[in-house]
Amino acid sequence: MNEHSVRLSSGELTYFRAGSGHPLLYLHPAGGVRRSKVLEGLAQSFDLYVPVMPGFEGTGFHAAVASRQALAKLVAEFHHLVVRKRCAVMGWSFGGAVALWLALEHAPLVERLVLECPAGMISIDPRVKRVNRKLLEHYGAQDGKDAALLARVAEIGHAALILQGTDDGTIPPASAELLQRILRNALLITIAQAGHDLEVDQPARVLAATREFLGQPR
Repeated sequence: MNEHSVRLSSGELTYFRAGSGHPLLYLHPAGGVRRSKVLEGLAQSFDLYVPVMPGFEGTGFHAAVASRQALAKLVAEFHHLVVRKRCAVMGWSFGGAVALWLALEHAPLVERLVLECPAGMISIDPRVKRVNRKLLEHYGAQDGKDAALLARVAEIGHAALILQGTDDGTIPPASAELLQRILRNALLITIAQAGHDLEVDQPARVLAATREFLGQPR
């Protein structure tokens, strides 16, 4: 992936780009950008854009951006300046919650959603919080649950694919099941022998399901 930067209204944003074809906007988890086999595979089929959320990967925070809802606004501005075409959006965990906010408040930008064990639906057991606690706290995500998002998520009408590991100890399957019941047009695929690191545990299955779902963009 090639590294780039763009000046947004709130500050400079780093992003990665790879591949060619129909655009796919990928929103990373709280662990930052993971150079996974899934990203490599997606770049073989799509024009892949991976913005780095402010504060991750050693980048600076943007003072005006301090929630996942605000991150969605930032991503929308990035889309307007860089991607410029309506596209599919894929979000993993923390990035999944941002993707949901993007679909809610910037719906015309989004074709379809792919959500990997998305955060925001339920509170997370504090014993399983990840190491990026300061980043999560900055974005109001330390508890995992986003009450404002949960209250509005039923408004989303986009087709969505939810991928959930059966052995996820961070965001349990019950969270994905709740989201699937609320969304109007969602398919839930549970992946056996996969935990929260879906793209590491079962990359081939994640990639195959994503490609099939996004094979006919609309």
